[in-house]
Amino acid sequence: MGFLDKFKKKKEVRTRKEGTAPETEEYTPGGSAVYRYQTPENQGFRPPEDACVSMEAIEKHMEEIFPGGEGFVYHEILSDLVHIDVHVLRGPREEDGTILYTTGMSDLPMSLPEEISDREDLKYAELYMILPGNWNLGGEGTSPKDLPYECFWPVQMLKFLARFPHEYKTWLGWGHSIPNGPEYAPVCDGVGFGGAVLAQPSLVPPLTTEEGKEISFYMVVPAYKEEIEYKLKYGMEGLYQRFIEGKLPMTLDIHRPNFCEDFKETLD
Repeated sequence: MGFLDKFKKKKEVRTRKEGTAPETEEYTPGGSAVYRYQTPENQGFRPPEDACVSMEAIEKHMEEIFPGGEGFVYHEILSDLVHIDVHVLRGPREEDGTILYTTGMSDLPMSLPEEISDREDLKYAELYMILPGNWNLGGEGTSPKDLPYECFWPVQMLKFLARFPHEYKTWLGWGHSIPNGPEYAPVCDGVGFGGAVLAQPSLVPPLTTEEGKEISFYMVVPAYKEEIEYKLKYGMEGLYQRFIEGKLPMTLDIHRPNFCEDFKETLD
């Protein structure tokens, strides 16, 4: 099942006003606000007014951080609300890894909670992930149909998360965690991750465009159920400390240890 398909069907437990971020009175022991969503009513096809407004600036920004690489783009053929492309930037050497990053998420501002609605530095974002250099992603003109799902799921994860805040009128930022459904279903057969958390290492600094828009870049870290629940209990700072102690690799490793395997508490 595709990433977060079950989560999109999760029953909403409280209502929200149209056009605002979901209301929440629910917080985890770690102080994280809990937002619950239901699939929005079908509003018909909503083509974006603009597409990848800051794409050239973002491409230049990423190429300055990861110089010497070659890449291509998974172009979105049919877009609703925002046009999300996923860029592939391969390092000059296989050991340098491959960077996946989005453009188009920052075309629209996210819907921030009222208490931080004036934070211009949090309204616009893009996402990225680092894959091993030998990860099979095809090449220019590759379609999702051309690759087995075990190769393509990171691209699908980025695309879903990049559209998510606009589809659900909410926001994504550092420390946010997104489970793959209430049961933390594996993101792919044979892969134990049951969701993702967003980190913000200094690897990719914010970008201020010529128009004055500040775009933050969040690293998507596929995570195990226990890691996400540990974060809910102890906050992202607690989980980040576990990542440091366990030496979380910057490059995706689908066989990496579960750094919170010893966490057995069940959180509602």
